[in-house]
Amino acid sequence: MSPRPKKHRSLEQPPIASGFIPAGGDFVESQAVVLNMEEYEAIRLSDYLNLTQLEASRLLNVSRPTYTRIYDAARKKVARAFVENLGLLIRGGQVVFHDRWFACGDCESVFKLKTEQSADSIACPVCQSSSVEAFSESPGDTFARYRQPMKSPGSGLGQSGNCICPGCDLTVPHIAGIPCSTQLCPQCNIRMIREHSEHHLNIKRKKSTVSKHK
Repeated sequence: MSPRPKKHRSLEQPPIASGFIPAGGDFVESQAVVLNMEEYEAIRLSDYLNLTQLEASRLLNVSRPTYTRIYDAARKKVARAFVENLGLLIRGGQVVFHDRWFACGDCESVFKLKTEQSADSIACPVCQSSSVEAFSESPGDTFARYRQPMKSPGSGLGQSGNCICPGCDLTVPHIAGIPCSTQLCPQCNIRMIREHSEHHLNIKRKKSTVSKHK
């Protein structure tokens, strides 16, 4: 008798990072701990949003016992990465998203659309690139593909400054402890980024190149 197929877990949005590297340590991808997408979501729901396991299981679209197993596995993986000074990758898993999310392979912008357009006919709203991929097909692998290789940690931008929409340049004050990328621009449905960050400067360069060729 064949095992019952796994139900796809339901996620509100893609993670904001493809992984983490230990400060002062070397990142070796083959040795990294792999946290799949539903395990990441369990950490977000229980430890970041402080939901009960029953509430979280309903959002993830799994039974309470299944959620407990996913959550327990996720915490053990994170603990191993911390204790053994290993990198952590977020990828894979049988998941679907509540909305239609897309990622740009050129400027790394993440956005969602309510239109039923196919990914082949969608241009990035930030840099106008046609190198856009939908998260609907194998979303865990899509997420890992579009991200650039992880780099060593930089000096950071501190707690002041603004979050900015890479599409329309709408700015809002940055709130300490809340990543800009957890916020969506209310006008564009594009994830916001930190103003003057390397990502922001890279997008400005790409947009400038596009405008020169028009």
